[in-house]
Order: sequence, then structure tokens, then C-alpha cells
Amino acid sequence: MLAQQPDQGKNGEDMASNFDFLMARKDYKAIAKTAMEAERRFGTSYPECVILSERAVKLAVRWMFTHDAGLALPYREAIARLIHEPTLKKLRPAGMNYLVHYILHLGNVVAYRGMDVSREEALLALRGLHAALSWLAACYEEGFSPTPFDEGLLPTGGKECNANPLKLLELYKEPFEGGALLPRRKKNREASEKFAALREKNRNGSVVKVPADLFAETRGRYILVDSAQAGWTLGEDFFMNAQIEGAGKKTPTVDLLFTDAEKKPLAVMAVKAAEHSAEDGVAQAKEWATLMEQKYGERPYIFLLREGGYCYLDEASGTLRPIHGCFSRAGLERRLHFRRLYDPDGHPDLAEDIVNRPYQQEAVWRICEDVHHGVRRLLVSTPPGTGKTRMAAGAIEALLHQKAVGKVLYLADREELVHQAYEKFRMLLPDAKLVDLLGDVREEAQADIVFATATIMMDAVNESRTETGARLYDPAHFDLVIIDESHPSIYDDHLVILNYFDAILLGFSSLPPTAPGEAEVYSFYGLTPGKPTFAYSLTEALRDGWLVDFTLRDEAPEGIMEPHLRYADLTEEQRTIAEMEYSDTGAIVSKDFDVPAVNNWLFSEETIQAMLENLLQHGLKTPDGTLGKTIIFAKNSLQAKAIAFIFQRLHPEYGADFIRALDARTPDLAAAVQAFSLSDEQLTIAVSVDVLDTGFDIPSVVNLVFFRKVHSLSKFSQMLGRGMRFCADLNGEGKDKERFLVMDYCKNFAFFDMKK
Repeated sequence: MLAQQPDQGKNGEDMASNFDFLMARKDYKAIAKTAMEAERRFGTSYPECVILSERAVKLAVRWMFTHDAGLALPYREAIARLIHEPTLKKLRPAGMNYLVHYILHLGNVVAYRGMDVSREEALLALRGLHAALSWLAACYEEGFSPTPFDEGLLPTGGKECNANPLKLLELYKEPFEGGALLPRRKKNREASEKFAALREKNRNGSVVKVPADLFAETRGRYILVDSAQAGWTLGEDFFMNAQIEGAGKKTPTVDLLFTDAEKKPLAVMAVKAAEHSAEDGVAQAKEWATLMEQKYGERPYIFLLREGGYCYLDEASGTLRPIHGCFSRAGLERRLHFRRLYDPDGHPDLAEDIVNRPYQQEAVWRICEDVHHGVRRLLVSTPPGTGKTRMAAGAIEALLHQKAVGKVLYLADREELVHQAYEKFRMLLPDAKLVDLLGDVREEAQADIVFATATIMMDAVNESRTETGARLYDPAHFDLVIIDESHPSIYDDHLVILNYFDAILLGFSSLPPTAPGEAEVYSFYGLTPGKPTFAYSLTEALRDGWLVDFTLRDEAPEGIMEPHLRYADLTEEQRTIAEMEYSDTGAIVSKDFDVPAVNNWLFSEETIQAMLENLLQHGLKTPDGTLGKTIIFAKNSLQAKAIAFIFQRLHPEYGADFIRALDARTPDLAAAVQAFSLSDEQLTIAVSVDVLDTGFDIPSVVNLVFFRKVHSLSKFSQMLGRGMRFCADLNGEGKDKERFLVMDYCKNFAFFDMKK
């Protein structure tokens, strides 16, 4: 933290502060201290004033989510999610979003680009902070009466120069005290409910209004800050009130003009006409674009700035869609380049070494056709084991070849799935530049395809910078975003990222279109429930011989394993919680899914011993009579290690390498999985804790043991798919894998109403 300045005014006397009202409650101590320090720094350094103002806003947001039970705390507590959380956004007074985002964006630019800050910019940040914190107090204080901001209380002598950018960047990144918010709210549940009730009693702080002059000035400066974040420089490639020379008798003036290095127009943005209506803004911007097309021979892109947000006009479809920030020059230049090269009459080039099955080729054709017709959200529904990765790679290859897209983001739920996808794409698309954001990111700016989880990608959006300090991942950075597995919890994990990037969205689902909860997924993609872009059913895959069927043994005891809830009966909220299990181990925290008697039975040595003996007796065997490759799905590492230990104690004759417990912390995990996948290796039983459940293709697996309850339908489908892979000559030459065995000890099939 920057050293605190003495509490004195310009003549050395103790001075009052615009933020004295925060001293009424000790709960505001950290917020008040930071806000007052920001005010003091106005007298020494305008950049430091801005950074501290930004920090005070974040502290206030975190305070509200910690103390107010009426705010829906996101599953991820990153500040970007908190700021955009709907229950908070709808409470803010008109115009407050502009003030908050101006302060946050300005702080970001000062921290990462090392920019100087004018007195006017710092003053506007303090005034916005005063309005935001006044609203905070109005929400939670009885009889609060706001006082106007008094510029006369500010110290003088501040400097514009960002003299120590590294120090400010360090302060900007400094973690907040107190850690995670959810445990703190739970600890003070009664108090948080009282705060929520008090806010409602105070009519959500409605006594505070954003002053009209503050709103107008902030809105005017907001575009300057946001454009700077995207890498534009006023007067070099970004111009306000730019005149179109040589356009006849009149010389039209463009509100905002974005150009390349040679001052050739890339985009125009209408602001003034857009204030009246979107139609007026579009008409004005089209007029400018036409004049520039006549003069320069190429039509610039069209944007509007209205009602606190940006809109992009897709002239091909005539649709005006919201975007979440300025496009960078690199993003606009790339899109313009591909617009020149795109052949609307060209046919997709299907790489048969990538998509080598008829239905995979049809899926890629459908995707390319829909993209050609301007469809921006697509969903492919196929069961596990049908080559989702190949279809994704084939679609990318075809769209890159058509010049329909240039940069791609591949999102997976879990880190191991990101790594797996990255490795598979390295083999399928050897000429593409790939970057795994969980690994080596040195070439991320040049990557054709970036692999990440939603959380890692959000961090990269906030942290990754170009050489000039501009945000690397602007909203136009990707042309296509692929979701590895679409399920209801994508609303939480992916929504901010998917809204941020202005990209075509291609999702994959391993569930049939009629599965419970899929209507929510289809709504997310803007599709009619049950009608994906392309579907290939399990029945078709079994009929065509690409997958194999299974035999089910229901091994669950009577009574304790009977599900008191079934998946189809879950509420939307319960289903979202259940589907989080697909993304995060241990994400199930609801009492609806926790039955102590079940856990006691599953962890019992007697139960484990009986399960293992049953497996050895009834499990499918190899031609020589030994047990075939088997996955036992365990609840956690403790249970998995107990299973392996008990087996080795009961059956030392099989050797130490016959069974292994595998989890994310297994030191030689990659080598162990490789050994398990080879038929001539001794490792036969893999006790998996969220390792082999999804992503790994091991066709030789013939036994699956569900020794845990599963609550995510997407995850269960993927787990079941571990056995469905076809395997030629598994039992000798000409003797292919025909079936596999499933032992269900936890009534999972009953929970999901799956009949066999």
C-alpha cells in the first residue's frame, strides 16, 4: 500500500473530507480509509488518486456482497463478476454504471499503460467515487442525507505525471484482505439479512441521484478511457469530431473515427444521433460509412454508443448487437482482412484425416452452412465417444480455410480437459499456432487457437497486455468461441466471458436434445428446444457400430440408496448446482444431495471388500480369463486409496501394479493413464477421482463401477461414455469389443430415470 499522507490541507491545517460521512459506521473503515487517501493524493499525484479511487470502488462492492444477503453471490468471486452481477446492477441508480465503470477502466489504464492523468480526469474519478459511496451509505444507513461534493475541500498541487508506474501496478494488483466472501457472509448470516432488509426499507438508496452534469461529463470521457484500454491513441489512430474532407459542398463531422496507421478509416461510431434513438444513430453512421467508402474504396465498420453501452451494426444481417467495449485496432484490421478474403460461394474444405466418419463430416457441413448464413450460436448434440474433438477441429479447419474466422477460443470446464484438448489439437491441426493458457503463454498474442477454462480466460482478459500495455483480449480478439461441453451451469461459469467476446459461439452437448434441463441450454443458444444445429443420437451410433452397448448390474442395497430426489424433479437452481459437479470436484454443497448414511456405507471396509470380490467374480474378462480393463469411480481420494489398499491386501497375487488410485495430485498421472490405456500393461483397475471420468479415450475399458453418487447428468453421460468406445480385435483377431459391463452401487440410473 502507498504510504499514507498527513491529514492536512494546503495551508497545513487539519481538513474536512468529502468522505467524512463514511465514518458513521466502523464497518466502512477500509473503504473510508482508502477513499480519504485517494482524496489526499489529489494534492500530490493524480495517477495515485485514480488508483486509490478504483480500489475504494472494489472495496465497496466486496463489502456489499459480504454484508447483504439480498445480493446473489456469484460462484466465482472475481471483481468483474461482482460488478456485473444482475441483482446488484438493477439496484444502482440511473447513470451509476457509467461512474463505476469509468473509475474501474481509468484505474486499469493507469496501472497497465502507465498513462499520465489530468486534473480533470482525477477530479471526475473522485466525484464518481463520492456518488457511489453516498449511494452505499444511503442503502444501509437510517435517515441518510447525501451532501454535494465540495471541490473546495480538495488539496492542491497534484501532478499529472505517472512517476512510478510499477508501484501503481503493484498497488492495483494488491490482494484484498479477508479472503473469500461466501464464508464471511455465512458467518454473519443474521446481520447480512438485516442489512438486506434495511436496504429495502431505504428503497435501495433511492435518495441518492447521479448529478446530471457528472453523468454527462463521465459519459463524454468514458469513451476516451475505454479506447485507451483497447490500445487506441487520441490524435494518432482515434479522432473525435473528425471531418470527412472531399465529401461535396458540406464537410460532415464524424463523432468518433478509428483508423489504421495510414489514417485510413476502419470504423465510425455515432454518439450524438444515437442519443435520440438507435435508428437515428444507424442512419447517421451509415451516411458517414458510405462517404468514406466512396473516398477510400472500402467501407468502415459501424458502431453506436448509447445508453451506457456500445452496439455493433452487422450490415450483412442488418442486426444491431450489443458489444462489451471498444474493439482494438488489431481486431478491426483482422476482421477487415478476412472480410476481403471471404468467399461467400466457397464450399467448406472437409479434412477427411480429421473428420473421418460420415456423421462428423455432416456436422461440419451444417456448422459451416449456418455460419455462412449469419447464424452466430450453434449447438451440436452427440453422445460421448463420437469424436467431439474431431468435429470441433474439423469445423475450425474448414472455417479458417474459408476465411470465415481468424482466431478461436476453446473453453473447457476443467484444467485436465483443457490440456487434453490442446494435445489432441496439436496432432489434428499441426500447422495451427496453439496456446494453452494453463501452460506456456509466451506466444498467446500470435495464437490461432487459445485453450482455457472460463476462469483462466477471465483472468487473462483482466491481466494480459500487449507490449504497449493495452488489453490483449479486447471483445474482437476471437471470431469463434467453442464450448467443450454445454450444460446448465455454463450460465455461471461462462456467461461473463461469452457476453464479453463478440464471437460466433459453437457448443457441444453429450446429452440427447430431450434430456431434462436441455431446454435451458437451447434457450441459451437461441435455439428451439430439441432442435440443435446437428444431432447424432446414441441409437444411431450403436446402430452404425461406432459405439458399443452395455449390460447393467444394479448392486445398490435396498433403502439407503433410493434417491429422495430425481434429476427430472430438480428445480432450475438445484439443477445448476448439480451440474457444477461437472466443472468442480466437491462443488455439491446443497443439503439436497448429502445423505450421511450413503457416505457411511460407501466408506465401509466391508462394503468395499464385497464390491471388489463381486467385480472379480462378475466383471468381464480377457480371453485368458483375467479381469478386463476396469474403472472404479470413487467419491474422493480417501475412498480411492482405501479401495486400492484393501484390494492389494486381499489379493497380493495380482501384484502391486494391478490397481491404482488416481486423482489430480497423482505425481505420475500422465504415465499411469498411459499404462492403463495399454493392453499389455499390468495396470488393470484404475480407481478414478475425477480423472478418467471425462475426456480420456481408452477403448479397451470393459468394466465401469459406479461406487459414488453422481448428480450432474452431463458428467454421468461422460462417465458412462468411458466404456462405449468401440475397440477392434480386443479379444483377438476379428473379435471386436461388443459390450461392456456397468455396476451401479448408488442408484445413479434411478436418479436420472435411465432404463436399461
